Amino acid sequence: MALRMVSLNRLPDNRWFARKVIPEDVRQDYQRLYGTKREAHLKLSADTPRHEAKARLGEWAAEVETRIATLRSQRKGEGQPLTKLNAIALAGRWYNWFIAQYENDPGPAKVWRELSDLFIWEVIGPEAPDSYDEDPRSDPHWDWAKEPEVREAVRPRVAEQARVATFLASEGIALNATAYALFVDAVSDNLLPAFSVLEKRANGDYSRDENPSTFPEFRDGPARALGVSCWELFEAFVLAIKPADKTVIRWRAVFLEMQRQFAEVGANGMPTRMQR
Repeated sequence: MALRMVSLNRLPDNRWFARKVIPEDVRQDYQRLYGTKREAHLKLSADTPRHEAKARLGEWAAEVETRIATLRSQRKGEGQPLTKLNAIALAGRWYNWFIAQYENDPGPAKVWRELSDLFIWEVIGPEAPDSYDEDPRSDPHWDWAKEPEVREAVRPRVAEQARVATFLASEGIALNATAYALFVDAVSDNLLPAFSVLEKRANGDYSRDENPSTFPEFRDGPARALGVSCWELFEAFVLAIKPADKTVIRWRAVFLEMQRQFAEVGANGMPTRMQR
């Protein structure tokens, strides 16, 4: 996957704007999953600081590239398979990663409440059957939300809210189509608990989160070993050296791609994962 740089510009109303062309060979699938066909657009409010806008640009561009690469792999029948158990286990990795992204600085609690409301009323809610709308007590556990047609309908929005593409890129994992569906479904079941924990953190509650202990261990395919991955090396560099924001932004997408391309080989030449 060749990462193509995209530029950050200002719209007439002073909002930040960037666009990225979707390659013709994946346009139909990209539109079906993400709602846009020819170009992906990033729009940020006018008051977003330049350094933050550039950081979000780098992550957004890497996520779009990962989506494109995943679609191409799936069309070719490539990518790692997963059992349902291991899809849940990988969702456990995602859960820990997602919490870690925001836990140190979760921001206002209302942001996480609003995201929970958005998930309930705009992502899952519209797919509820008429029988549930007529009598919500008829299915208090939302069993209807796990029906295949509901799962398929909400996957794109779940993947977007949960930053699934960024997570998979950081892990260096490419999934085949069936495995991707199983994984996103498992993430969907754990997205509200993640929002709830981050709302607690925003309110100053850092008590123990029991959710991670409920996930099985991820055992399908390669497992972590002693080597230091490219992404881990980059994170350690940022933590130790504290380079300028523009340096981090410039190299983030590069190291995400290196992590994907060299997921099995660490920066020190040792394997980052051991084959079972």
